[in-house]
Amino acid sequence: MKSTYRDLIESDYTIKNGRLINNAPPLQTGICKMAKMRKAMEKAEKVSMIADAIDIAEMREEMRRNLLGG
Repeated sequence: MKSTYRDLIESDYTIKNGRLINNAPPLQTGICKMAKMRKAMEKAEKVSMIADAIDIAEMREEMRRNLLGG
């Protein structure tokens, strides 16, 4: 099948200043997607741990104030 100008216009290509511009999103392999998902999960776990630590620290501080009467 021969590609025509109309096919290019209807696809992910545009013409700008006489040049053909590819507007298609960059391709990713399945391994790359899984690696990014794993990295995002690890980051979310770290954020969760930090948030839990902050909550625990605030509870301890509140307990100290209540016990010491300060």
